[in-house]
Amino acid sequence: MRNNPYCNNEGTWLRGSFHGHCVEHSACASIPLAESVANYENIGAGFVAITDHDHITDLSETEKNHPNLVLLQGFEYSSRENMIFVGKHVEPLFKLPLEEAIAKGSDLLTVIVHPRPHADGRDYWTKPMIEELGVLPDGIEVYNGHYGIATAVARGRQPLYAEFWDEMLTAGHRLWGFANDDFHDPEDFDNAYNMVLVNEVSQFGVIQAAKSGRCYASTGLQLESVSLDENTINVVVDAPCKGTFIGPGGQILSSAQETTNFDYIGNNEAYIRFQGEGETGRIFLQPMWLQDTEER
Repeated sequence: MRNNPYCNNEGTWLRGSFHGHCVEHSACASIPLAESVANYENIGAGFVAITDHDHITDLSETEKNHPNLVLLQGFEYSSRENMIFVGKHVEPLFKLPLEEAIAKGSDLLTVIVHPRPHADGRDYWTKPMIEELGVLPDGIEVYNGHYGIATAVARGRQPLYAEFWDEMLTAGHRLWGFANDDFHDPEDFDNAYNMVLVNEVSQFGVIQAAKSGRCYASTGLQLESVSLDENTINVVVDAPCKGTFIGPGGQILSSAQETTNFDYIGNNEAYIRFQGEGETGRIFLQPMWLQDTEER
């Protein structure tokens, strides 16, 4: 199945995080709900999800105080390796086995979070574990802002999971990549986010766009444009960076330094994705499948 999630660039870009906690319902968090949401509105976010551990936080009063911000319900499934469930209205699926929860939450955004959190390489999520779920989630975090702060890194955490993403993509699993603050503490805000291209500014619009890959992950580097003409991919970003096109097995297909404009001509790769890193941060575009292939 040929797939380019950026084939239609009409809509509105919204910035936001799908993963975060408040002190009222997550013992690991230190920021009250009202302060967290206000922080996101102050940095220009268009949406934010509250995903407390095995708890669905009531956002009805918060919505009244922030009518211009799309607020999403959710929870972080935490009784085993973690996954977030996000939507307009979310049922307490965390009471079910994870396999059953994913199957029943097909209308929700489901994302495996911090799949490789340990700098020493210890397993957390593995490819066989994900495959054994039966129904695959929509995506995985490729960057987690909470695990990227200095205190987390000093404790042996690591925030970057692009290599594991490539492992899953190489196996034929079409998972989207996401970057989230996973906010718990003051230093977490504005570390990682997603830009989502929505057809309508609403809870439904955000979830629909994210589930279809009309988005990209960032820690600061912004996308100006992305296009596909025949098999030529062109990516333009807003600041000079090292930009890399990556294919199966994490192979570097093409790389260029200190520029904002990148091109690559596809050559029968099973998938191609672009990532960049510069002074302003990182960017991860969703993979493109230029050949007619079936997901395995």
